[in-house]
Amino acid sequence: MDSQFHRILWGWFFVLLFFVTSCSLQTVKRPEGEKEFYQETSRLEKSAREHPDTSVRAQSHLQLAFLYVNYRNPQLNYARALQEMESYFSLTPGKAQTEEERDWLAVLKEVGKLQSGLERMQRANKSLRDEVAGLKETIERLKTLDRQIEERRTLTK
Repeated sequence: MDSQFHRILWGWFFVLLFFVTSCSLQTVKRPEGEKEFYQETSRLEKSAREHPDTSVRAQSHLQLAFLYVNYRNPQLNYARALQEMESYFSLTPGKAQTEEERDWLAVLKEVGKLQSGLERMQRANKSLRDEVAGLKETIERLKTLDRQIEERRTLTK
């Protein structure tokens, strides 16, 4: 009885240890400053490129995607997050992909469309501003010309 009790006790201890370590892996320290974001990004990029295990490379791509859209990241990069998310999906079988990850992919694609639309609008806006500046210059020249014509008219009378 005493031996069986110890086996059960040790069994529960190992189960508890397993859950504690798995939970502690989920609460890995997140980067705070620009330097820490750069270091973490470099580490994950290296892991995504060089690690022999495909699942580790896929997870590195996923973590990179979330790192690029982290609100504390001083250099947000939605386009790069989309690339990393697509890399993750290419390395991960469909069954292992969660709904949340698919939602993120859809959101990042939409953000990409919005950013490209914004860039087009900004180019069009700059073009219109340049055109308006040219028209203002033309108006000023016409005003000057009109004054000169009026002066000549008054002198000839």
